[in-house]
Amino acid sequence: MNYDLLIWDCDGCLIDSEWIGCQVEAEGFTKAGYPISTEDMIARFCGVSANEVFSQVEAEIGRDIRNHEALANQDADLKAAFEKDLQPIAGIHEALHELDKLFPNMKMCIASGSSMERLEHTLKLTNLHERFEHKYFSADLVAKGKPAPDVFLKAASEMGVAPAKCLVIEDSHLGLKAANAAGMDALGFTGATHGTQNLHSRLEQQNPLAIFNDMKELAGLMQKLNLLKNTV
Repeated sequence: MNYDLLIWDCDGCLIDSEWIGCQVEAEGFTKAGYPISTEDMIARFCGVSANEVFSQVEAEIGRDIRNHEALANQDADLKAAFEKDLQPIAGIHEALHELDKLFPNMKMCIASGSSMERLEHTLKLTNLHERFEHKYFSADLVAKGKPAPDVFLKAASEMGVAPAKCLVIEDSHLGLKAANAAGMDALGFTGATHGTQNLHSRLEQQNPLAIFNDMKELAGLMQKLNLLKNTV
């Protein structure tokens, strides 16, 4: 039995956005009275929805900073930063084309902690929107974002595929935790700009089937996984 659906996390797997986004967010949070570095923003909140991030910060410091004046222009700042610097993950277009050839019956979609508006904007900037149009799902659409399984289960349901037949690609330990909770197999990816040995270690703790750092590896890796799945 092959995988019927490949579910991509967007930021850090399809597009190289985590460092850019977390840098802007860390600067804003620091000005709003919650000092945090870009590195810590990535380590703690990579893959987490904005609402969940603000809730965690409020639980720590006892006040809600989401309406702080320092964050008033954060969406515009993020948009400008993406328009200036955002790139697709190296080799992603070639990898997607190779998957199309090798697995013509496999569906693909996105399940992300980002907002629908941000997904549309960043996918268009990286020439990925046409491929995933009407097939990207945000934490905005569910009760709880990652590490809850809701957005993965939403994606599988909308695509008409059972969780056991899904494979997830994630760059965050919280995303892998969500995939595990959804009953889905998962791969960890560390090939984005923010990928470090620390990231590899965090992903490893969630026991993905494999961790890879180059999109050139993906097609061959999936062939091996499908072969293993068919022998079980």
